[in-house]
Amino acid sequence: MPAEVKHMKWWGWGDEGASFDISDRPGVWPYLATQLGITETEMTPPVTFESIQLPAAKRHEQFLTDARRALKPDQFRDDKMERLVHAAGKSFRDLWRLRRGLVSHAPDLVVYPESEADVVAIVTAAHSHEVVLIPFGGGSNIAGCLESKDAYGRMVVSLDMGRMNRVLEVDAHSLVARLQPGALGDDMEAQLQSHGVTLGHFPDSFLHSTLGGWIATRSAGMQSDKYGKIEDMVVSLRMVTPSGTIVTRTVPKCSNGIDVNHLCIGSEGILGVITEAAMRVHRLPERKAYYGYLFPDFESGVAAVYECVRRDLMPVITRLNDPFKTQLSFAFKQRTTPFKQRIANAMKWYLRHVKRIDFAKCCMMITAFEGEPAAFRQRRAEVNDIYRNHGAASLGDSPGRSFEKSKYDFPHLRDFVMDRGIIADVSETATVWSNLLNLHAKTSDAIAQAIRDTGSPPWVGCHVSHNYHAGASLYFTFGAAPHRGRELEQYLYVKKAAEDAFLKHGGTLSHHHAVGTEHLPWIEEDLSPAGLHAVRALKTGLDPKNIMNPGKILPGKNPIAEWGLSAKAIHVFRKP
Repeated sequence: MPAEVKHMKWWGWGDEGASFDISDRPGVWPYLATQLGITETEMTPPVTFESIQLPAAKRHEQFLTDARRALKPDQFRDDKMERLVHAAGKSFRDLWRLRRGLVSHAPDLVVYPESEADVVAIVTAAHSHEVVLIPFGGGSNIAGCLESKDAYGRMVVSLDMGRMNRVLEVDAHSLVARLQPGALGDDMEAQLQSHGVTLGHFPDSFLHSTLGGWIATRSAGMQSDKYGKIEDMVVSLRMVTPSGTIVTRTVPKCSNGIDVNHLCIGSEGILGVITEAAMRVHRLPERKAYYGYLFPDFESGVAAVYECVRRDLMPVITRLNDPFKTQLSFAFKQRTTPFKQRIANAMKWYLRHVKRIDFAKCCMMITAFEGEPAAFRQRRAEVNDIYRNHGAASLGDSPGRSFEKSKYDFPHLRDFVMDRGIIADVSETATVWSNLLNLHAKTSDAIAQAIRDTGSPPWVGCHVSHNYHAGASLYFTFGAAPHRGRELEQYLYVKKAAEDAFLKHGGTLSHHHAVGTEHLPWIEEDLSPAGLHAVRALKTGLDPKNIMNPGKILPGKNPIAEWGLSAKAIHVFRKP
């Protein structure tokens, strides 16, 4: 019998028992409470599992007969925990509802395919009997891509790909690996590294997301400055659709009409199920190290990154925090020994009095370099010169080591603040270099004003972590004390302000979090009406009965109202 697939806890991020350790980071809560104007803490823990009532499971007997004929009994699960874990992703809205026991939709059945043949059988049966299928990877999506409901009340099946988790082949000469879609990031990397190679894709969700999910949502990893986004890594793939299986050739480049690979990449499960991908891989670097720098302001940090891009001297990771995100990073510092604290105090004195760093305006940069030792040293020296010329002070490898140790921990902070009722989330975009600072300023102001409209002091921070020839990403984080009784409307009002600002001021709807349901109201403006028409035609051609993850990417007739934010709520928050 296959090993059980590992899932995150139903009410938050990470494994059961994993949480944000406030005792090890004593500065976080005092900083957040001060910034958000919180004087008394009202705890809002999740409800108990036992108290949750799921909707009754629907059964389509003909579909079940066909499915059970093709698969083994242990590949079907319909117990309460399985249905709950697969009911949603990890967006703020998902978790806000789950933590309160508000579960109006859940899959009626969870199926664990173990081969492409299993997937073909399930998709064929679902198409024949009009049963909805929702592909499921690690469940980490924060854009509503896994919302398990159907407008027509049909049976909904979650297709958990976790048992299709193997590295099938590594072509060490061509540096191409054939992979199944269901392996979690750390498991997949362990398999690849046993062959001496790496995919080089490390998103914040790395421990709890899968290759199939990365491809389906057009993901970006921390090392995208060297390795690119996930779409830059796909050589070929296989995707089972209700109209047949798409198979593309494993070749480096081609000129064969419309790129079918890119029809599948970013399709969010609305066209079919990715069952295999051939991916570019890279030999493991001989050396890798992380470092920290402090820039006098955001503008100088952006200018330094831009110069590195133009001179083709990018580190493998470049993560530039703006002033507010830098202050949160300082508060995130782990508890230390008295001796190390004295050293830190001396460094602060030096930065303030010798380097003339203003700690209210300064910006933290985390970088990583990797490669053969001589090339590693040369690249780091050249980048150091650029940073120094833009006013940066080197902080050595201590901040880098801290980042490396805790780089996947930040999502746990959201569970911590949600336990205290705080509204907190992220929105990310990308724009060209000439517009980057303008978009940063306009969006920061828009989010802050929206939070003020709801009656709370705002906290808005941002970082740049993905850089390209033409521009870069902006990744915003925001938080607010709750407007009691209207928390979800408050969140949606602020989220709307962020997305409105992106499109008004020259950004994209999303750089790497996908569309799902959370970004539906803006998709036509982002793609253009003709572009959205093309997506609808593709959907109709491959999935004529609309059984594949309906309600994602393609909006309805009244997107904002369907999204959940009423005109009345907007009026309440905007009134003088």
